Amino acid sequence: MGYERFGERAQDVVGTAADRARRLRHWYVEPGHVLLALLDTDEPEAVRLLGGAAEDLRAGVIDALGRGTVEPGGHLPLSGGTSDLFERASQEADRLGHRAVEPFHLLLALLSAADTVVMEVLAAHRTDPRHVPRPTADAPGTGHAPRPAPGAPGPAHDPYVWAMS
Repeated sequence: MGYERFGERAQDVVGTAADRARRLRHWYVEPGHVLLALLDTDEPEAVRLLGGAAEDLRAGVIDALGRGTVEPGGHLPLSGGTSDLFERASQEADRLGHRAVEPFHLLLALLSAADTVVMEVLAAHRTDPRHVPRPTADAPGTGHAPRPAPGAPGPAHDPYVWAMS
């Protein structure tokens, strides 16, 4: 998959994810690296939606991914999970009627991923995973839906609720 649809901020997240993988001495980019990149970039909305402190989430992801023993080269390949993640981010942008893929779409894709590292860390640091909003194309403004009322149940078929429960 090419990155021609990725907006500048989303491309920055991709580059930061590769940098995080290199610093952790991993030879490929995993979804956990993308979550680290989202936490490293100036994306306060992502942190707000995830709940929990960015430092706690960051430490949890690093602990879960572990540190590698290789000295990675220049270009790092994407794991299959990361390729799927980027494709889902494009689908999220399409669903919302957005032309460019932005960090918020990457976050939505992460929340629907089957990646156990990301899900375990998020579940361990969230107070209530049902409160991650699922925006709709007809939501005003940026397409981001408002946070549901506390205690409001999510639909059982909603992949964001299912993945986080």
